[in-house]
Amino acid sequence: MNYQTSMSVEKLIQFYLNGYPNAMATLVELYKDRVYQYIYNMVHDKQTAEELFQQVFISLINNMISGKLTDDGNFLLWATRIAQQLCMEHSRKSKLSVLINSADEEEALSFSVPVAAANVNYHDSHGKIKSMIDLLPDNQREVLTLSHYGGLSFKEIAEVMKCTLTAALENMKYGLNNLREMMNEKEMVLN
Repeated sequence: MNYQTSMSVEKLIQFYLNGYPNAMATLVELYKDRVYQYIYNMVHDKQTAEELFQQVFISLINNMISGKLTDDGNFLLWATRIAQQLCMEHSRKSKLSVLINSADEEEALSFSVPVAAANVNYHDSHGKIKSMIDLLPDNQREVLTLSHYGGLSFKEIAEVMKCTLTAALENMKYGLNNLREMMNEKEMVLN
């Protein structure tokens, strides 16, 4: 059976639940780029992003099979929420615990160091901007990532981040202002 991309998400889900696996393939095809880009920009590693991407759709399938469907019918928002949760879980797990012994070896200090991010072979300007986005506070970085790479509206961003629409807009404003300041400090000109 050939599934058209104009078919509603609800119909595709019902076709999938009724035993037509190609319906899920259509859903994946419709949303793969935006969901993958969101994940990749959160974890900065291709292999990890691919693994988490697969986990998102496995989770979606498990939810569908158990009867837990998205309330508002917004499949992208549903997938992005799951991706966000998986990225946060991955971030917590990927912290390395480092033990530093003091000179007298009576005290030890334990702290977390994030796993090094993979190099990104993007255009030079894009790479510079991306590295500056990474320096932003988490909420500002996440709003920019959800908006630019995830293609979500501010209402959807507020739902994913579990904050008010005003807070999402403020985080975007502060994030863009901080980026502008960093660009001015580095006297960066985009080509």
